[in-house]
Amino acid sequence: MLLSDIATKLQAQLLGDGQQNITGVNTIQDALANEVCFLTSKKHAPKLPQSSAGAVLVSEPVADCAMAQLVVEDVNAALITLLGLFAPKLTALSGIHPTAVVEPTAELDQTVTVGPGAYIGHAVKIGDDTVIGPGCSVGENTAIGSGCRLDSNIVVYHNCTIGNSCIIQSNSTIGATGFGYSFIDGQHRLIPHNGGVILEDGVEIGANSCVDRAKFGNTVIGAGTKIDNLVQVAHNVKIGRLCLLAGHVGISGSTIVGNGVVFAGASGSADHVEIGDGAVLGAQAVATGKVAAGQMILGTPARDMKQELKSMSVYRKLPEIAKQVKQLDKKVEKLEAAKDNKN
Repeated sequence: MLLSDIATKLQAQLLGDGQQNITGVNTIQDALANEVCFLTSKKHAPKLPQSSAGAVLVSEPVADCAMAQLVVEDVNAALITLLGLFAPKLTALSGIHPTAVVEPTAELDQTVTVGPGAYIGHAVKIGDDTVIGPGCSVGENTAIGSGCRLDSNIVVYHNCTIGNSCIIQSNSTIGATGFGYSFIDGQHRLIPHNGGVILEDGVEIGANSCVDRAKFGNTVIGAGTKIDNLVQVAHNVKIGRLCLLAGHVGISGSTIVGNGVVFAGASGSADHVEIGDGAVLGAQAVATGKVAAGQMILGTPARDMKQELKSMSVYRKLPEIAKQVKQLDKKVEKLEAAKDNKN
């Protein structure tokens, strides 16, 4: 694609030669002469002279830059569009594959795609332009909205509701029975989970993640929330809108999460915890009590991030501090001995 055509699609100001043929996007360090790199922070600008890229995507012109520049208002937004232009063109599934099984009571819009080996259960409803990938299973009485994409080998159990424009990546499971047991007559007995799961519009879930069904009512993932790979959301959890859950996050049962909350990698919560709007849980932080709106926490059990960082700083100095304490003990012993001799 000509660089001038790319500039038009990005609504970018083009500085330099627009007749270059561009074949892809790459980092400043790895880009070749037929690729576009990008600058999301001014601190990386000194790396540009060493780059072989044919052009750079920037939010404001860079002085003394030899390569062509695409000047846009928002580099991250333009980068999403740019990567879309060069995304691999894969062969799309279409229609209902002859090896798929669709129960006669299921209602599928005529534009729905169902891949090979998939199963669509009784009374399932699926909206227009939704794609059900190979090997998926959609359980009885589940409803899936419009424009969704379920990649291969996904299981959505019975009585679940998935909104519009949701994406679920391979091998994830929605609506499995939650981990709830009572110890009765010398054994752990499973508590029935008669509720469901609701994924609101625009929810995206990565590969190998699980959202468990509720004991009663619904486990809810709010609109626009994005969940990474290998994440566990337990029964009766309610997650607000526009939250981010990074890999290995685990949220225990009946936790209430506000809007715009961020869970960094391997963070999570104990059960029945309330986490306020806009809170941030740092990597490996575990919330064991109420987290205030906007609070940033770290550690296990988690506490205010600034306090935890101070404690971590002291912890790293413990060997040195221990050595100093031993030296002080010896000095005190000598002083005490000298005092005893005088007496």
